[in-house]
Amino acid sequence: MRSATAEAEGLTLLVADNKAGYLGVRLTKPGQPKPYQVQVQRAGKTVHLGSFATAKEAALCVARSPEGRAAVAERAAAASP
Repeated sequence: MRSATAEAEGLTLLVADNKAGYLGVRLTKPGQPKPYQVQVQRAGKTVHLGSFATAKEAALCVARSPEGRAAVAERAAAASP
């Protein structure tokens, strides 16, 4: 999925089958100003990257991370013949 900011930066927002709709994004505090949290696995540890007002903002954070870029590359490799 693309957003204007992601497209401008050449990033891909990875869609996932979860409540937030994006890879690495969790809806943890509905009704709060920043209900979406981003966590990634780095060197076997969970790293919190921040809380965001929208799922797309959170997904953009994931897309900018090394883990997000690696996930895009993995999906692209899996999709190619």
